Amino acid sequence: MRNMRYRKEKEMCVQIGNWLYQNAMAIFISAIASLLISKRYYDQANRESVLMMVIFPIVKLLNQRYYTRKDYEALFEINSSYAVKYLRKKERNKLLELLSAYRDVCRYSKEDADTSCIMTYYNYKLKENGVNPKPCTIRDDDGEVVADDFPPDYNYLQDYVYEIVSSYDFIESPDECAVKIADAFKRYTKKYYTNKKIVYFEDYSIEKVIELSEVSKKWNEKFRLADASKEEFLKLPICRKVKDIIDVSSVNEYVKSKKATKV
Repeated sequence: MRNMRYRKEKEMCVQIGNWLYQNAMAIFISAIASLLISKRYYDQANRESVLMMVIFPIVKLLNQRYYTRKDYEALFEINSSYAVKYLRKKERNKLLELLSAYRDVCRYSKEDADTSCIMTYYNYKLKENGVNPKPCTIRDDDGEVVADDFPPDYNYLQDYVYEIVSSYDFIESPDECAVKIADAFKRYTKKYYTNKKIVYFEDYSIEKVIELSEVSKKWNEKFRLADASKEEFLKLPICRKVKDIIDVSSVNEYVKSKKATKV
């Protein structure tokens, strides 16, 4: 009785072994297929997260006309999203380039830049006439000279220039504003530098001073790089896909509004 039971169990094991042997390839293929299908759905879900949490908000943000500090902070926050790790290598690199270029221009202020251009011109005119713009020295606690410096109240002169270029008058009457700035330069020069007569804004108009300044050229280059980075990012296939969705949505909204108006 015991031997018969043993033989049946042995026969069953042999049958199971034969079945596994005969169907091993099918089991293996089925397991691989299940893994591939699972991975496909996993990757698809991750790409959907990238679309909704990263690409879609960035594309909408880049549709804005200006580069602002607020938009840079929003861009930086998006870059901190967990979904960013599912970006492909090229997409990730383009996003990092965009962030870097955006950071460089988002702090731009035309008034600050114009003031820097005009003050740089003032220093240029002083040097042209043999005057050192920084005749003062900064010393450390031991009395050692650590840097050259402008005379007293130089910052007030700079603030005055900023106040003028920030005014509406500078847009409407730049030449009149140039006269005011030139008078301020002359008073400051006489008080802190020299009695020598120096003429300002006759070699170049104040608009040309700003246009030709190295300060303006550096800013223009930064904006060129930002525009290029923005364009390269928006050329990515995943961005074009989102942009098409946004464009279609905009058209649909427009059509709906037209129909509602007719009703």
